[in-house]
Amino acid sequence: MPHALPIAPPPASPGLLAPQHLLVVDDQRLDRAITAHAAGRMGFRVKSAGSIAEPRDLPDRGAVFDFVVLDLALGDEDGLEVLPLIAHRNPATVVVLASGFDGRILAASQRLAAGLGVRVAGVLRKPILPTALQRLIGQAPGILFPDDDAQLDIAPERIRQALAEGQIRPWFQPKTSLATGLIVGTEALARWTQPDGRAVPPALFVAVAERNGLISELTDVILDQALQACANWRVRRPDCWVAVNLSPLLLSDPGLTDRIEQRLQHHGVPPGALVLEITESNGIPDTTCAMRSLTRLRIRGVNLSIDDFGTGHSSMLSLIRMPFNEMKIDQAFVRESVTSRDSRKVVRASATLGRELGLKVVAEGVETETMAQLVEDAGCHVGQGFLYGRAVPAHVFEAELTETADQPGVVPAL
Repeated sequence: MPHALPIAPPPASPGLLAPQHLLVVDDQRLDRAITAHAAGRMGFRVKSAGSIAEPRDLPDRGAVFDFVVLDLALGDEDGLEVLPLIAHRNPATVVVLASGFDGRILAASQRLAAGLGVRVAGVLRKPILPTALQRLIGQAPGILFPDDDAQLDIAPERIRQALAEGQIRPWFQPKTSLATGLIVGTEALARWTQPDGRAVPPALFVAVAERNGLISELTDVILDQALQACANWRVRRPDCWVAVNLSPLLLSDPGLTDRIEQRLQHHGVPPGALVLEITESNGIPDTTCAMRSLTRLRIRGVNLSIDDFGTGHSSMLSLIRMPFNEMKIDQAFVRESVTSRDSRKVVRASATLGRELGLKVVAEGVETETMAQLVEDAGCHVGQGFLYGRAVPAHVFEAELTETADQPGVVPAL
């Protein structure tokens, strides 16, 4: 008989409580880390377990879970044993079934779960793609994404209003040379602070913007303010560059390159001081228009980074076909590298590949000195993560740079 999982008790008012907690049960450490990372970016509080028995040993064993991502194969056990427990303890819990088995086994498992009265959002083949998980959970009936306090209305009209009123602004997280320990750049991260002081998780409003044709407007606002901030600090730190996220959806816009160049000229920022980070896990379109946009940007001197490397389905093809000159190794691998030999191998192999291709290699998710040493030993050039600082408003980041103005950082030569 499997140990009882800490499944959420039935809500007092069904349909009114938004999911906040998600449990990943997977005996494969790397797969578990990738899934947990994807769920975390969606705004969930995530716990992980490598077996059916392990959740009872979680520090907060009284925690409840609205979602369970369940691997069907758990060593000598199988995930099907958990389904009756979920059905008995809380039929409102939503389950995502995952496995490397063929489609027939997954379909049979889903029918079994439904027959037991378990709510199943769907089934996913392993390895789980972050975009597939987000799409599946987002389509589950009655699911609302929360912030820390209450449900949020993130209708497209609210995003338009927030952009117009200046509620959405870039905050800046430092990027540090692993060789010198000095700040050499920063990533501009979109942050939405409401008038009452509450923050809207970026994973939520960015997804809404992408689905409703607002991602171009959002990107223009963040890019414009990021370049203005960069122009300010380059007076004393001309070596410090800024990175801005670029949705793959925008690569189909034939006017993208000209708009970016116009903003660079307006703020007096050289193209080489801008890095555009494109998240590979969201799928980079292999189209003539996308290739033209990326190639024109590189010809004009803008740097291109493939973000979250290793979590997408076509990372190698993207590296070969697209003119990237930077690679960001996904933080799931970096964080797991401390305890997982396989993750360390992935980090080292990715860094080696990047260097062989002549790319600058950035490790994200560096939280401890041990992680920093691991990624430096692997051959990464730049580190980003809580060890070096969290995202802060522009004036705070500029003050930090001013303190080191007499010690300019140098990005290692490629």
